[in-house]
Formats: sequence, structure tokens, C-alpha cells
Amino acid sequence: MKKAILAGALLVSSTVMAGDLKVSLPKDLSIGVYGGLSAGYFYTTNPSEDSLQITNAILGVKSEGGVVSFDLAFGGSLWSTVYDGGQGDLMSVSVDSGGATDGFGLLWGYVSVSPTSSITVDAGVLTTNVGYELADTYTNPNITFGTTWFAQPFIYPGIRLTFSLNDNISFYAEYNQEYEADNFAVGSLGSLMGIDYALTYYDYGSAVGKNLIDVVLGTSFGGVDVAVNLDYQWLDDSAKAPGQDDDGLGVALYVIPSFGNLKLPLRFEYFDGGNSGIYDGEKGYSFTITPTYNFSDNYYVRAELAYINTDAKMFDNKDNRTTLAVEAGFKF
Repeated sequence: MKKAILAGALLVSSTVMAGDLKVSLPKDLSIGVYGGLSAGYFYTTNPSEDSLQITNAILGVKSEGGVVSFDLAFGGSLWSTVYDGGQGDLMSVSVDSGGATDGFGLLWGYVSVSPTSSITVDAGVLTTNVGYELADTYTNPNITFGTTWFAQPFIYPGIRLTFSLNDNISFYAEYNQEYEADNFAVGSLGSLMGIDYALTYYDYGSAVGKNLIDVVLGTSFGGVDVAVNLDYQWLDDSAKAPGQDDDGLGVALYVIPSFGNLKLPLRFEYFDGGNSGIYDGEKGYSFTITPTYNFSDNYYVRAELAYINTDAKMFDNKDNRTTLAVEAGFKF
């Protein structure tokens, strides 16, 4: 997805001239651009709606090497879910509120400081380490986000300290202000015995009043990628109300078989938060299938069938919604 535009072996004395602008680059620094553009058609039931949408328009710049590096991305994403079926608006991130906002703008951006090979500090607008699905949705196996993702943290102003124990295991701690709350997280990322993992404890702080344990496991065998994302969430005592459920469980299973340039991503989900408010729809399940043809590493076209059923009649006074979508995209 990322394409280097300047080689990392530039001499210290190398310069780029543009009129009166003069930029000197250290020999160990490389700068690359990345991003993508995708668009699609969405049709949903309950109620019957359809829309033509830009789903991603992202341009990012990233540096690597040296003690200080950065990652900065602008544009907009639809961030459609099985709940809304792609009937929303293109969005970016509001630094002021620490949450999503309508229209084009900043998506993420942070500076990384690595005083040693094992320690990195990231500060700015961060993408979360929680969950399996990513913000640039053309890298996800499905067009829409699932119910498990919908109940997770996403992108926020914050600072993160990462300690790499070795090439396979790292630990991190972070403080962030998603939706202007004081949130904390600790976790570990890595790979053990052929299984990639991410484990996080996330404390939303007193302003939100809930906690999250997130586990992601993934592996591949025989041309099939398999991953599971498990969340357990519970409310603080201060956020509980009499007669209200105080915890919730969400699980998403991803099975992605490949047949040459053709992939057939499947997502199965179950969630149960009762009347706690942790999960929209209280209790339910979803199923998504997204046949995808990759013309190359850069071009793809895919279709999707997504179905969600909940205990709450939240879809035009019905308990289910079906989404049909087609998307084409370019990424680099």
C-alpha cells in the first residue's frame, strides 16, 4: 500500500530545490506516500434506501528511519456499518471533540520518537490498537464495518508508549481523549507459535464509565486466513442504573479463503449487551459475505451481502436489515 518516493540512502548533503525552498534530508530518512480512492453503490432494506458513495478518499505521507518520524493522512471515509448500510456521510476526525465529523479533513496524524530501537513514543491523532478492522476500509476484508467494531474505540488524540521486547512481541500503554474523555489503555501486540495476536485492556474513564478487554487472534493455513475478535465490556459502578444490565460480549469471526486473485471473505458476529447500551440493538447477530477480485495489488472490485438481526426493532420498526453493495477501488 505504501510506495517509497525517496530512497533511504540519501546523502546528508542532498537537497531538494523549489524556488527559494530548500529541504535537506538526513541519510537514514525515507518518505513515502500512500492512500487510495474507492466508491460504491449501497442498497438497504427496512427502510428501502440506496445511495452512490465515495467510500474512501485518502492521501497520506509517512517517513521512516531516524529518531523522529511521522504519519499524516487527510481525506474522508464513509465508515459504513451493517447498521446503516452505507447510507451515511463521508467523515474525517475532529481534533477538538476527539471523534468523527462530517466531510473531508484530518484522518490521523502523529509524530513518533524512537530514542532507542526498543522504545517508541507516538503523539498526535492516533488510530487504535483495538480490534481487527482498520480505518482505511479498502484494506478490510468487508466493505461495511461489523457490530463488534461499532462498539470499539477508533481514532483519537492521544499519546502511546510502545516497548518492543523482541521482533515478535511488544507492549504498549496509552492515554487518549476520544470524545473529550480521559481514557487509558495497556496491551500487547505480536506473534507466538504462528498466531498473530493483540491483547488490550481499555478504560474509558469516568466520563464514559465503562471498560473493555479486547482480544484479536489471527493465522493462515492452506490459503485461508482466519481471525477472531473477542470483546468483553462492563460498566463502572458509577454508570450503572437499577434494573440495567452492566456488561456485554461481542465476537466476530473472519474466514477469508483465497483462490488466486479471487477472495471470499466471510464475517460472522454475535453480540449481547442486554439493555446496558454497550451494543446497539441489545442482542443479535450479523453475517457478511464479500466476494472480491483483485486485478493486482492496487486495483480491486467487490460485492457484498450483509445481514443483521437484533432484539431491538431499530430498522424502520423491524428487527433486521439487509445491505447489498458493490465497490471498486484503487490503493497505493
